[in-house]
Amino acid sequence: MKERLVEDLKFCLGLWEKQGHCRFGGRTNCEQCGVPYLLYKLITGEVLHGDMERLTLEDWKKRIDQMKG
Repeated sequence: MKERLVEDLKFCLGLWEKQGHCRFGGRTNCEQCGVPYLLYKLITGEVLHGDMERLTLEDWKKRIDQMKG
């Protein structure tokens, strides 16, 4: 199941890179979307929240690479 969630996160980030939005949430801008955070939580169990800045696309790509290692 984790592999499927990782693929879903990669798909989500691919849409972000290509068009900056998807149809989820009425074309919410990817920078403001919560889906990557939810998928990341389901994959790793780590909750990203609080007073942190929202992650950029490059930040997300680094996190995916870290999950592989």
